[in-house]
Amino acid sequence: MRLLRRKGASSATAAALLVVGLLVGAGVTYAATSSGSKSTTTVTATGGLSGTITIGQLTDLSGELSSIGSQAKIAVGLAITDINAYLPTVGVTNVKFASISEDTGSNPATALTDLQTLSSDGVQVVIGPLTSSEVSNVLSYSESNHIVLISPSSTAISLAGASPYLFRDVPNDAAQSFAIARALVSQNVTDIIPINQQSVYGTGLANATINRFVALGGHASAEIQYATTVSDFTPTLTTAQSEYQSAVSTYGASHVAVVAIGFQEVGQMLVQMKSSFPSLLSATWYGSDGESQNTDFTNSTSAAAPVAAQVKLLSTIGQSPVPSAKTVAFYSEFNATAHTTPVSYATNAYDATWIAALSILAAGSNTGQAISKALPSVADNYYGASGWTELQPQGQLGASHDEAPVGYDVYGVATVGGTTQWVLEATYSSGTDAITWQPGMP
Repeated sequence: MRLLRRKGASSATAAALLVVGLLVGAGVTYAATSSGSKSTTTVTATGGLSGTITIGQLTDLSGELSSIGSQAKIAVGLAITDINAYLPTVGVTNVKFASISEDTGSNPATALTDLQTLSSDGVQVVIGPLTSSEVSNVLSYSESNHIVLISPSSTAISLAGASPYLFRDVPNDAAQSFAIARALVSQNVTDIIPINQQSVYGTGLANATINRFVALGGHASAEIQYATTVSDFTPTLTTAQSEYQSAVSTYGASHVAVVAIGFQEVGQMLVQMKSSFPSLLSATWYGSDGESQNTDFTNSTSAAAPVAAQVKLLSTIGQSPVPSAKTVAFYSEFNATAHTTPVSYATNAYDATWIAALSILAAGSNTGQAISKALPSVADNYYGASGWTELQPQGQLGASHDEAPVGYDVYGVATVGGTTQWVLEATYSSGTDAITWQPGMP
């Protein structure tokens, strides 16, 4: 993989952000500049935009990603406020934006019903859904009805370039699989026990990680899959314990790890493991962005927290931006509202909302067809709270509508000063395929 852009920049670069100006009697000019390698690009569009334009959101407020989804909703709301405050300062006074959010509960069927509701309200661009399973289920309707989707967290490889109406301001899992495999190899793991949710996300990332790990000289047991509706993990853990004990006898305990690809349900799995499958507690567990930074694994009231800390649950997530003026401002704004620090997917949702609004303005039209054509240029030239949002060139890992990979952070669950929390353990560079562990970590 080639390093396309560092997702972060100096304060000088951050200051050279977004310029939106009103063309006399015509429309809007969008331009972004950088003190780095990105050249200035201007997109001019005419049109008859006026009044309030609504941006939709499909998020999770009640399901397996509710802790992330609730943050994403806050982030979208903050973006709408900031966009509306900014436009008059550059002379745009005849347009403002609003948002409408639907709770999908991470349920693909509900996501489709909710998208149909948004469509009936005239929404042309939607932030979300969060999960790849939901995206898969709504994609046909989105394309048929020309509704643009910008997901801040869907990463399934199979959705790369799947539709001209699907954009993801996050890299796809081809890049994440490299990060997980490199983390394993760097810790002298030679055999892994893969456990994954049976979904387009879980199966895709598990397969890609296994393939990359084997290519680096490792060995993997057969995938142990579980259905998305499972609440009793006895069969899964019974197989995992058998595979783990066999691997330990062959490779030694220090060279065997468990790789769990899923969401909040992995916490339930850990709780059940502690009571009935204690031998698996001896292994270091590796996770993915479906678990990383999820507070269900660190909450003081969660039974999963002490178990997650015991097995470390080293989990990858898209690399945090180098703090810029815009990053700091958003974090401060978010903290004042939610009284917590935003997870990376909330930051992505904030930037996705800006990209949606700017694409509408650049197109001079609030129609999905026009927005989908304007969006790639807008995204390629936008510097937001998460850094540059440049899309991956056509042909690279098959994804012209996914954000270009830069790197990943590896967080682990640890108890520090009596508090269980996610701790930054390492950083991975997609450009060099190298991982750097924090001193004394993991």
